[in-house]
Amino acid sequence: MKKHLVLLFILLNISITKAQKINPQAPIESYSQDTIKVQKIPSIISIPFDISMNDIEKQINNSIAGLIYEDNSYEDDNKDNFKCKVWKKSNITIPAATNDVFNVSVPLKIWAEKGVGAFGYVKYIPMEFEINLKFSTKFTINQNWSVQTFTTPNGFDWIAKPKINVGFDIPMDFIIGKIIENNHAKFAKAIDDAVEKNMTIKPYILQAWNVSQQPYLVSEEYRTWVKITPVELLMTPLKAQGRNVKAILGIKAYTETFTGEKPAPPKSVVDVPNLKLISTVPNDFQVALMSDMPHTEAASIAKKMFLGQQYEFKEGKYKIEITDLDIYGSDDKMVIRADLKGSLKGSVFLKGVPVFDPVKRMVVLNNLDFDLQSKSILFKTAAWLLEGQIEKMIQQKFGIPVDDLINFAKQNVESAMNTEYMKGVKLSGKIDQVVPDKVILTPNSIVAVVMAKGKVELKVDGL
Repeated sequence: MKKHLVLLFILLNISITKAQKINPQAPIESYSQDTIKVQKIPSIISIPFDISMNDIEKQINNSIAGLIYEDNSYEDDNKDNFKCKVWKKSNITIPAATNDVFNVSVPLKIWAEKGVGAFGYVKYIPMEFEINLKFSTKFTINQNWSVQTFTTPNGFDWIAKPKINVGFDIPMDFIIGKIIENNHAKFAKAIDDAVEKNMTIKPYILQAWNVSQQPYLVSEEYRTWVKITPVELLMTPLKAQGRNVKAILGIKAYTETFTGEKPAPPKSVVDVPNLKLISTVPNDFQVALMSDMPHTEAASIAKKMFLGQQYEFKEGKYKIEITDLDIYGSDDKMVIRADLKGSLKGSVFLKGVPVFDPVKRMVVLNNLDFDLQSKSILFKTAAWLLEGQIEKMIQQKFGIPVDDLINFAKQNVESAMNTEYMKGVKLSGKIDQVVPDKVILTPNSIVAVVMAKGKVELKVDGL
C-alpha cells in the first residue's frame, strides 16, 4: 500500500512539474505609415543680402545715360529766361557711406541758353560747361521689391566754368550757379525716378525662392529627402557698411522629411509675396532627421541581449529560457514574440510603446506588458509568469542603439546643406542641436525621428 502511495505521489509530482505548453494568437501586424512623412516644421532660411557699391554704380550708370534733364521753356521758374539740356558726362561714382548715407558724384555736361538784356531787349546766348553735381542718398527696398533712393542736393564743383563771349569772355558761373542751385532738387528727383524705374532685386529673390523649393537628398542609403516650402519673405532694414549695403533676408518656410522616391518638386513660381520688413531675422532652422533600423537587425540586437539566459520564478520553482525572438509592429506599438522553453513551452507576446531615450541614446520600450491573448492564457496556465518580473527585465535591458545612425543622418544633412546646387546658389549651414521627437514603426523598420536645429544660409552670388 505504501509503495502504491509513493508511486502515486511521484506521478502527481511529475504531472505538476511537467512543462506546460501555450500557443496564444499573435497580435495582428499593422502599421500606420508605409512611407515616412514627418510633420511640417516652421523654419527660417537666412540669406545674407550684400550689395556692393560697384554693382549699384553699374546699375545706376546703365539706367542713367545720355540726356537726363531738359528745360525747354524760358517762361518757367518765374520767367528765368533760361533753357538747358543736361547729359551725363562720365560715370556716376558713389564713395563709402557715412551713417547709412552715400555721397553721390554726378559729372554732367550742360548746354544752356540764357537771355541777357535790359529795357525790353533780350539776347539769348548759348553756352556749354561741365559740372560735378553732388548728392546725398539713402537706399531702401519697398514691399514690392523695388529699390528706392532718397536723394538730396549736396553742392557742386565746376569742371569747366560757363562763360559767354560778346567780343570778350564774360564769366557766368555766379549766375549759372544760382540757376543750378534752384534746379538741383530736380536733378535729385531725376536720379530717384531713374533708380525706381530701372533697379529691382525681385529676379534674384524669385531665383532664391524657386531654388529653395527643390527637394534635396540627405541620405542615399536610406533614401531620405528634405523638402522646403517657402511661405513668407522677411528682411531687415538696409544698412551701409563701407562701400556695401547689407541686410538679412529670411525665407520663412516649412521643412518636411520623406523616405522613398524623390518628392515631386513644385512648379516654379513667377511671383513672390510682398516683402515684410522686420528689425531682426531669426536664424532658426529645423529639420527632422530619421535613423532607420530594419526589424531584422533590431531583432538580432535583442537576441544578443536575451537568448540563452535563464529566468527563475517563485524562488526557483519555475525556470524558463528564451530560445528565439522576433520583433514587428502592431499599430503604434512594438510586439516582441518570445519563444520559451523550460517550465513553460511555446510563445508569448509582449507589447510596448517605442520611444527615444535621450540619456541612453536608444529606442526603448515604455509600458511593456503581455498582450491580452497571452495574458488570458497565462492567467489560466502559468500565472506565476504574470508577476511582472520578465516585463520589467525586458523593459530595463531592451534598447536599440541609434546614436550612430543619428550622427550619420546629421552629417548627411550638413553635407547637403553645404552644397552648390547651381552656379552661384549655395546652401550653407550647421546643425547645432538634436532633440528627440518620436519613434515610428514601418513594415520594414523602426524609425527614430529627431529634430535637428541649427542655422542655414542661402547664398546667391550677385545679391
